[in-house]
Amino acid sequence: MHPILDRFLDKWVWPTMPGAPGAEFRLRLTREKCLKGWEISLQRTLGEIEEELGRNDEVWKKERALRGYAAEGVHMSIKQMSGQLLSVDIADQERYIDLQRMRARQIWDECKHSKLHADVLLGKGWIKNERELMDIAQANTQPLPAYFGMSMMFPHIHPLARAAQNYYQEANACIGIMAYLDRLDDPLVRHEHLSQRDEELMHFMEGKFQIDFLCATPETQKPVEEALGYLLHQVGGIR
Repeated sequence: MHPILDRFLDKWVWPTMPGAPGAEFRLRLTREKCLKGWEISLQRTLGEIEEELGRNDEVWKKERALRGYAAEGVHMSIKQMSGQLLSVDIADQERYIDLQRMRARQIWDECKHSKLHADVLLGKGWIKNERELMDIAQANTQPLPAYFGMSMMFPHIHPLARAAQNYYQEANACIGIMAYLDRLDDPLVRHEHLSQRDEELMHFMEGKFQIDFLCATPETQKPVEEALGYLLHQVGGIR
């Protein structure tokens, strides 16, 4: 196991609050499914970093900032997170109020992340102002398939299904940031990642909390397992 992943696991994944009813379920999913995906994602990221550092220009920094802006732009973030909030029926609002508060906070986080990518583009002189990004296709398109209400394309499977996305995908974000901070010294690129680090970790912890405390029965565990299977296969290409 790579030391970066090992550090993340020891600090944030394995520690568990005593008595958490869904913790055993989460740890089983972690060992059986998540670890393989996280290791593959980390190796891919490290490979990309080495390839990028081997180039003699900064084009890759511009391309990555544009992709980041497209994936976390205000319009995408509001659509995605609104879809999550609207997935909980009125009758279930009280039951899932903690979950809803987390999602409401995440709307702000995701919208702010796009500004960090814009900071790189502005700081490098590739754009004069953020408004110019509206005329750049790369800043407004992203390849990931719509899932769990992203872009309002189809309804949520279950209010807790997003716990799989928070736990699995946000862990990949945390580990990827650790890799970039370990390898890069460009102050603008480090700023792009440092400013996201704690927020991505919080999003991961949302998923961990939801699984540990709200997924204690077969009824609540099933949508998480199904969603994780989708993420591993459709998004990660892992069988």
